[in-house]
Amino acid sequence: MKRKHIIFSILCGISLIFFAVMSIISADVKSSLPDQHTVSRWTDGSASYAQVSVFTDSAAALNIDGIFTARVNINKKLVENSLVPEKENTRLWADAFSSPQSKASVYSEHGSSDANMIITGGDFFLFHPLELVSGYYYSDDDLMHDRVLIDEVLAWQLYGSSDIAGKPVVIDGKYFYISGVFRQSDNSDVKKTYGSSPRMFMHYGGYELLGKGEASFTCYEACLPSPVTGLGTKIITETLSPDENNSRVVENSSRYSLKKRFGILTDFGMRSVVDSAVVYPYWENAARITEDKSALLLVMQLIGLAMPFSVLIYLFVLLVKNRKKLLHKAVSALMRILDKLIAKLKNIKLSRLRVR
Repeated sequence: MKRKHIIFSILCGISLIFFAVMSIISADVKSSLPDQHTVSRWTDGSASYAQVSVFTDSAAALNIDGIFTARVNINKKLVENSLVPEKENTRLWADAFSSPQSKASVYSEHGSSDANMIITGGDFFLFHPLELVSGYYYSDDDLMHDRVLIDEVLAWQLYGSSDIAGKPVVIDGKYFYISGVFRQSDNSDVKKTYGSSPRMFMHYGGYELLGKGEASFTCYEACLPSPVTGLGTKIITETLSPDENNSRVVENSSRYSLKKRFGILTDFGMRSVVDSAVVYPYWENAARITEDKSALLLVMQLIGLAMPFSVLIYLFVLLVKNRKKLLHKAVSALMRILDKLIAKLKNIKLSRLRVR
């Protein structure tokens, strides 16, 4: 029996170590994509916020007027919920929007290349903090929107260098200038979805300079107060009124929660079925990969807890089964302790009487 207990103890120890290792790996997977942690960059951790993304197909895409209208309505809903900035002239929330990728031919005086172009607006680089090799991010506040941000691959194809901030490029016969060069992520999941073609980001104002008409946006992202669970997502959903047939709403800040991971496990096979025209950008596809990994790691964590949990159940059953016997032993042990305590007190009293 003693040998059996030793074996069970060793197995429980190994299981708990396995659980701890899987928990560490799970935590690393959850934190591996900066795109999913805008809340931590926007807040100091003193307020409850939610990061919410809405993805649509081309038929339900928003134009810039639709974005501005959505911002006004979101502000109204925040005020209705008594969510206002503590200080004047400060921003309570942030948003970003982007277009589906499209191909563009880019030329310089030293080379040329085709690139996947993504049109952006709002605080896009707050939500997607690309690692800069040189230069800076363009923004909505720029006086001119003739700047583009390109990756290292495209930089080398155009100029044979990554230190080329400020250099000109020609896109569809229009001159633009490189605001900066970013390094492609070394995250394995992002690499799978980023693709082999170089990428370039352009402000929606710059896109209009190309003469291709007004940009439309199929990805809208917001980081906003959510003191009550689900309030941020509710505000965005009510404002944009996305149709379930041509859009998807994702609460990024809770996508790795225990509830969401169990939901992925119950719907694991169906996640691979594409039943709409919604096309996710590469960062969302990478996040969906990490969701699947996180769900599988949850299974591993549960396996690690299976043995210790089974032993606890076994001990509980023994306790219930032998409760009368154990209770009798406990009472007997307590009585022995009390008898010893009483005897000790009597001896102390006798000692004091002798002293007198």
